[in-house]
Amino acid sequence: MRIRYIANACFQITLSNGATLLTDPWIEGPCQQTWRNFPPVGEALRAEVYAQAPQAIYISHLHHDHLHPQTLAHFDRSTPILIGKLNTPNLRGAMARLGFTKILEIPFETRQAVAALGCDVVLFRDFHGNTQGDETLVEYDLDTSIYLYDPDGTRLFNAVDNTILPADAARIAAEYGAPDTAILPYASASLYPMAMADFDAGRKTAAMWAIRARTAANFAANFTAIGARCVVPAGGEYVLSGPVAALSQFLPQPLAAELASALGERSRALAKLYPGDGLDVGSGQATPDPRATHRDFDDAARAAYAMTLADEAPSYTKVELPADLPFDWGRALKKCAGNFHKRRVGMGLAPAIDIYLEVVSWPERAPRFVFKLAMDSDAGAMVGAVADDGRARLAYTIDEKLLFALVTGLVSWNAMEASALMPIRRSPDVYEHDLHRSIVHFSLLS
Repeated sequence: MRIRYIANACFQITLSNGATLLTDPWIEGPCQQTWRNFPPVGEALRAEVYAQAPQAIYISHLHHDHLHPQTLAHFDRSTPILIGKLNTPNLRGAMARLGFTKILEIPFETRQAVAALGCDVVLFRDFHGNTQGDETLVEYDLDTSIYLYDPDGTRLFNAVDNTILPADAARIAAEYGAPDTAILPYASASLYPMAMADFDAGRKTAAMWAIRARTAANFAANFTAIGARCVVPAGGEYVLSGPVAALSQFLPQPLAAELASALGERSRALAKLYPGDGLDVGSGQATPDPRATHRDFDDAARAAYAMTLADEAPSYTKVELPADLPFDWGRALKKCAGNFHKRRVGMGLAPAIDIYLEVVSWPERAPRFVFKLAMDSDAGAMVGAVADDGRARLAYTIDEKLLFALVTGLVSWNAMEASALMPIRRSPDVYEHDLHRSIVHFSLLS
């Protein structure tokens, strides 16, 4: 078995029988409004990927950098799509709406033959509800991982974005066998610390380094636990573009040298791949693509590349709205608050925190109004300012055009948080995972 790295979580996997599996293709255009592939994928490499029709495509989950319509438009709609048998129809429905007709839902933790590939696979659901081991009240499947058994005996495990911990990696090795090569996550894709409006540059830098140290250590621990001979870091590899391009200097993605340092004496097992690079899964021998740019980049080179994309406008800004569009914000947002409350009741979610929307005009960003949402009730009201009353609070700064796109479902709250387009402040500075995940239901359509 051989793998070829394309970008982010996208790999071409070629089995010994010649069949190919493409994973999570996002190789052109923006994602989450502001994300761009880094290192960038050259035109020649993109053309090669599109020209080689895969026998199947694996889509791990719904996030836009894994399920990317612009990229998927280049593939035959009869291509078999492998997904996990999730507890919601969302992923299957998304692929069906894109026109794909052969969607194979694979039960979790069941070794199953895939005829289109001529090999066996095992899929894994969320290891920890998509959190760092914390329990979640929002009970729906999201991330998945895949383990492939090549007919020639080689084995590949690809965790993708799934929040795998060493205990999970050790169990996989014990129950399914240690893979020859493991593709493991190593980077955070959250808005933190880039979008923290009340952090100065020093505090953002300190938070960035803390995250990088923690994720690099977890990467090394997972590699030890799963027992693979070779490890490939992948996923969450992007820069920010457009109006937030400068925030790319705070990206919490460890460099190859940091991962090697975390691995210590095992660093020779690290295979940091760049677009077009190949790797033999059995031996761990890499084949560099001479066309790859930004090889062995550092933070300065990554940040400098992001600034070349500073003029790229987020797609929501291109939505044309009638100048005389009548829109009663107070009424609309109260309706959103009511919908959100009903969803929270159904999920059993009642965090003691208030959410504020500090709304500014677009594009001037002049103050317009502040809307307060009390999470322990269905109340929502216009207020004069964010209250400093000792209650826990989360405040979003958001322009009217983006807010309109969010409440009407044109874009997703979760995707916009990751884009860093909504600066946030929170007190205390504690991440409420279920709160951020459930905010998608603050909508007129929920």
